[in-house]
Amino acid sequence: MQLPKLIPASLCAIAIISAPALSAGHDPAAISIENKAGDKLATYAFDQLKQDFPQHEIDTETPWSKAGEKFTFRGPFLKDVVAKNKIDGRDGVEVTAFDNFITKITNEEITAYAPIVAIERSCSDADRSSGACTEGQDFKPLSLDDGGPYYIVWPLDQLPKSYVPARNSIWVWFAVKLRPAD
Repeated sequence: MQLPKLIPASLCAIAIISAPALSAGHDPAAISIENKAGDKLATYAFDQLKQDFPQHEIDTETPWSKAGEKFTFRGPFLKDVVAKNKIDGRDGVEVTAFDNFITKITNEEITAYAPIVAIERSCSDADRSSGACTEGQDFKPLSLDDGGPYYIVWPLDQLPKSYVPARNSIWVWFAVKLRPAD
């Protein structure tokens, strides 16, 4: 799966280095949890999300996949990360991406569709051919092209038809922050 390529890969490094979230002191290799006032409660890197939470898989297409192209994504349930850090706001959770894109995900959506904070995706034959995955490796950490390092992934076939494209904003790639949405 590849996200829409609007900027050549060679320019991504420049964009990441100068992005506002990074200049504000945010580590792009971690996802932060904040309270309503914006105080940092916790920060999780890849290994911490993998060790501190049960891992779940969603086999799905995305709104940007080629027809019939599915991948299996793996990571903790968003509801588990929210509950552990007690940030389940009255109206849901606000998710911020590295480029400062912000969206609100309602508690009803989280409960009904069980999205994950994806940190890995299944290896494909192309991944093995390119060396991104070794023989026998089933999953790989999400790259920027995969929506990583942290990607809010939903079971697309379970979402109401009205969600695509109207609620595509809930598929947040390169997520860097979660906080209550009150």
